[in-house]
Amino acid sequence: MKAGRLDQIETAKIAALEQAVLSDTPDEVSRLYQELGEVVLTAHILGIACRFRGLDMVQVLVENGASFRCDKDTVRYRSAELFGFTAYQLDYFLLILFTDIDGICEPQLRQYLGTLSDRDGHLVKPIDEAQLLKGIAYLCDHAEKVCFRPGDLLYLTILAGEEKITAALKDRGICISDEKKRMLTEGKGQDVWYIYTYYMERMDDRSFLRIMSELIREIGGDKKLHFTDRIGYVNRKRLLIPEYFSFFMEHFDQSKMRKTVLLQDMILNENTDCLRIAVEYGWLKTPRQRDEMIQFASENDKTECTAFLLEFKNRTADFAAEAERAEKKLMRELNADPNSMTQLRKTWSFQKKEDGTLVITGYKGECTDIVVPEMIGKYKVTEIGTHAFSPYAPRIKTLMQAHRQTITKITLPGSIRVIGSKAFRDLMSLTEIVIATGVEVIGEYAFSDCNLLKSVVIPEGVRIVGEGLFSSWKQTGAALEDVVLPNTLDIFKDVDSVKNAPNLFYNCSRLTVWIPPLESARIYCEKYDLKYQCYEIINDIPLRS
Repeated sequence: MKAGRLDQIETAKIAALEQAVLSDTPDEVSRLYQELGEVVLTAHILGIACRFRGLDMVQVLVENGASFRCDKDTVRYRSAELFGFTAYQLDYFLLILFTDIDGICEPQLRQYLGTLSDRDGHLVKPIDEAQLLKGIAYLCDHAEKVCFRPGDLLYLTILAGEEKITAALKDRGICISDEKKRMLTEGKGQDVWYIYTYYMERMDDRSFLRIMSELIREIGGDKKLHFTDRIGYVNRKRLLIPEYFSFFMEHFDQSKMRKTVLLQDMILNENTDCLRIAVEYGWLKTPRQRDEMIQFASENDKTECTAFLLEFKNRTADFAAEAERAEKKLMRELNADPNSMTQLRKTWSFQKKEDGTLVITGYKGECTDIVVPEMIGKYKVTEIGTHAFSPYAPRIKTLMQAHRQTITKITLPGSIRVIGSKAFRDLMSLTEIVIATGVEVIGEYAFSDCNLLKSVVIPEGVRIVGEGLFSSWKQTGAALEDVVLPNTLDIFKDVDSVKNAPNLFYNCSRLTVWIPPLESARIYCEKYDLKYQCYEIINDIPLRS
């Protein structure tokens, strides 16, 4: 087996065992298994046996070596063949054990299970619930041997409303696994986050409160549930109902919520009840936040929310202290304008382009957390030049070379259109780069050998990227774990565009690439043997679950 692909013999073994389980007696399956020897992928076959054939077939498979062991890197190609482009994780095979197959979240998996047939072409039907529970009990009793995770199954059955399986597992003293608790509270293990948000979206409102409360009780302690953009999207209507909004405030991590967007939605819906709850939780505790919402409500002619916010301001504001702070801020800005041409020349080298905008050609400052200015004087900054930040730029002094190697974070403004080749190369301490929407071109090796970078988002609008963008030539390789590639890249235009697409990720062995749901993007990742996940595009915004 090479590069995670199954050869023809291994594929044939899997197909033969699968068909035998659907068609033959347990004794016949046992004899076949002994003839086949090791079968590298049996998770889905065990699931099929438990759901469609019963305890005797499950026992035979386990006695001959079948298990739920899931090696994502090794068998992801077979996984794609069976279920489409989904993460190869145990959770997807535990779903096979559900009584409600039509409600399974993954459409390819539903289709697969709905078309299973024996050798005569007859569709196989699920066994009754009592037989299914016997098979699940057997798997629980042999969990360690077969790499079965009863705690993960319990989490999934609670989530999907599979009440009888949930009750049976709890009767055996099974609790949700620590891994799933970390996923729910910290967002760890998000390869299967899609399952979580799918069932959350599918719940009716009353089921939502009951199921989420049950999960919270299972987690125990005072930890909050993790919140993501995807959770906000699937619960967008609930977040405007006071009862459910209060539930989110009490049980979910508010630090991950887009408070400004939610407050604006409340105002646009004249929802003073939810606005009052948000105020109680301190969402308008700063004068700036409060006054911005007052202005937004007034500009949108939302009279009830405007009145509520003004009353809140009159009741809570210390007007004298706010005026004093505003005056001090104004004086600081007047006394030291960091955007003056004189001040900025001390920090930046730049050249004027033919169109009247500026290209940054070098950094001379002493900060390690750098914010590139949008304007220098009256001129807009639109480009980061070649080697602009690199410690090994031509003719750079030794002292500045050493300082550039201590830079930890760089934030680029929305005015930037072009990032030149090798612009940030060899920034050995760089851990974060923030690229605002507006960039269209990123040159070759721009982030090469920035070996502490772990996560980068290439924003929508970028069309052209150069060879070796995130490559590492160090023996240890890059630390890069997470890169989002936009829908707008020219290399993703169509399948033919992939043929000449550059390799962006030399020696990035830890990397998972987030790509748009395009066939060309998947082909690109497979061309360079990259691990990848697809994000969703909703209202032209890429959302990762």
